[in-house]
Amino acid sequence: MPGRLRGQTVCGASLPLNTQDMSKPKSFKAAPFLWGAIGLAALAVGTTFIPRPSLALDPNLGIADPEAAASLALRPQEDHPVSPDMEAAAESLGSSAAPAFELTDNEGKTHTLASLTKDKPLLIFFVEKECPCCLGAKHFVDRLAMAYRGQLNTVGIINAEGAVARAWVKATQPKFTLLQDPKMTAIQAYKAERGVYTTLVAPGGQIDKAWPGYSQEMLNDASTRIAKIAGVPAKKIESAAAPEEMTSGCVFPAANGEKA
Repeated sequence: MPGRLRGQTVCGASLPLNTQDMSKPKSFKAAPFLWGAIGLAALAVGTTFIPRPSLALDPNLGIADPEAAASLALRPQEDHPVSPDMEAAAESLGSSAAPAFELTDNEGKTHTLASLTKDKPLLIFFVEKECPCCLGAKHFVDRLAMAYRGQLNTVGIINAEGAVARAWVKATQPKFTLLQDPKMTAIQAYKAERGVYTTLVAPGGQIDKAWPGYSQEMLNDASTRIAKIAGVPAKKIESAAAPEEMTSGCVFPAANGEKA
C-alpha cells in the first residue's frame, strides 16, 4: 500500500515538518504522514533537512518529483552497515565472468550484458523497489553516470515491472536506464543481497569490482576504476553527502516472496 513509510523516520532522519522553525529537531511521531503539504514545498525548493546520523542515507537526495515519490510503497527505514561477510562475498566476485542477462526497460527495449559491455564498461546499480536507501544512493550513481557520459554505460536493475518500475523512474528521474527484473533472475545471479549493491563490469563481460554498499571512499574507488577501464582521466565525484562508512540498502525478498 502506498505511503507505508508514514509515521516512520526516513533513512534515520526526520523530514522537515515546519519550515519556519528548522533549528529544533522535530520528532517524526508528531505528524502521521511522510510528506505533508509543507514537507512537499520544502523538498521542492531544496530546504535543508534536520541533520541525520552519519551512517544514514538521505532519500531526499535522489528524489526529483516529490509528489510521485509520496506514492511509492516504501519500507520503514533502518540503517544497514556493511558487514565483513558482505564485503568478503562481494570481493570474491572480482575478476569473474559477469552473468549474462536479457532485460527490458520501461519502454520495452531489450538490453543484454553483451550489448552493454561491447565497447564500454558497465555500472550496474541494484534497486530494491521498496527501499528508501536506494533513493539517496541513486543520487551518487547519477553523478558517476553524468561524469563519464559517453564513456560508461550505467543501468539500474529493479525487482519490479510495469507501473511500479515506471513510478520509481517518475519519482527519481535517474540519469541511467532502469531495467525490469521482477523475478530477480539477474539480481540473484549477481549475488546482490540488498538494494544499493553496485557492480562494475569491464568491456567483454568480466566483473572488475562489486560493492555491497557505498560510501565516500567507494565512490572515489568506483570513479578511479571506471576511468582506468575507459582510458580517461579520473573525474572527481562530489561525495560529501555520502556516508563515511560503507552502508547498504534493504534486503531483497527471498525466493518465496517473503522479506528475509
